[in-house]
Order: sequence, then structure tokens, then C-alpha cells
Amino acid sequence: MGNGKIRHVAALAFVGWYLMMPPDSTKIPHEVDSDAPLSRWTVVATFDTEDNCEKVLTGVQKTEQDPIELDKTGKLKRLQKNDAALGKSRAINAGCVESDDFRLKGKR
Repeated sequence: MGNGKIRHVAALAFVGWYLMMPPDSTKIPHEVDSDAPLSRWTVVATFDTEDNCEKVLTGVQKTEQDPIELDKTGKLKRLQKNDAALGKSRAINAGCVESDDFRLKGKR
């Protein structure tokens, strides 16, 4: 009985990292809305440590690679557009966020 509680606490203590990008702008073509609340940003990939997330983020930003190309789930296919400027904007504005960041609350 005690072991169940310990496992439960350990599961709650786990924190991962998300590579996230802001939503596409609805007002400006080829741009993202980097001022959108974090709860509206898209999770592109998950990592076990901040360091691993930051390494990938640095690579994405240096090469200006559209972050959605990292998506392994196929969920972001609808966001794929042949738009180099939008991809560059997504890369430049992407970021690493702790999975328990309070700003992610309210995410659907």
C-alpha cells in the first residue's frame, strides 16, 4: 500500500520539456503570433531534459528549419505549408518550455 503512494508521488515529480512554437498569425501573412498566450502554442516535440530540448532548438534556429518537421506524431501535418518565410518565423520564435509551466494551463 505504501509503495503505491511513493510511485504516485514520483510520477507527479517527473518534469519533461516541450519544444513549442507559437501559432501562425491570422493578421500577418508568413508570420507567427509570438505574443499569443503559451497555452495556444503548439508542442512540436518532447524531451527528458532542458539540455536536450535546447540543443534541438539551437539547431532549428541556426538552420531556420520549420519546427513542425520534427513532429513524429503526424498531428501537425495540417500545419505543413510550403511557406519558407512562415517556417523561418516558426523557427526563430520557437522555445523550450517546462512541461509543468503554469502558463500552459488551460491548454485543450
